Amino acid sequence: MPGIAAKFHLSPMLAGFACSLWCFVRLAAFFALWHWTKWHYRFRWLVLAFALLILSFLGILVAPSLVAVVAAQIFFGVAVGLIYYSSLFYSMDASDTKGEHGGIHEAAIGLGNLVGPGVGAASLQFLPQYASSGAVAVSVLLLCGLGGLLTIWRMAK
Repeated sequence: MPGIAAKFHLSPMLAGFACSLWCFVRLAAFFALWHWTKWHYRFRWLVLAFALLILSFLGILVAPSLVAVVAAQIFFGVAVGLIYYSSLFYSMDASDTKGEHGGIHEAAIGLGNLVGPGVGAASLQFLPQYASSGAVAVSVLLLCGLGGLLTIWRMAK
């Protein structure tokens, strides 16, 4: 986001609002999903959110204008909100040991918060001649995650 703020010559205040919009949208998604339960145990919603996550992530990185960044962040926030909320819901709804599964859920998120940026940073370290190597590496990692999700779903059927 600092690079995007610099690209569009945003003041620190405007950068804070414009580049964190996805967090507010994620909060709104949590609220909406809390009240709307028709997504429960519908795999297509999770797959749609994961695909939207990948596309909106790329959209944020290659957006030609601030309006496009904002639009991509709205979709990114919705996708992250649905993935986060549904993973928390499923980890705690599927078992009697809700506290333990909630902890495993948070540990998995922590691992993702480490691995994603780590892969992006490592690719920039080892391939500095390609400015977009971090974005490509993280996108490939997200695609692998989607592939893993589809594989687990197929094996469970």
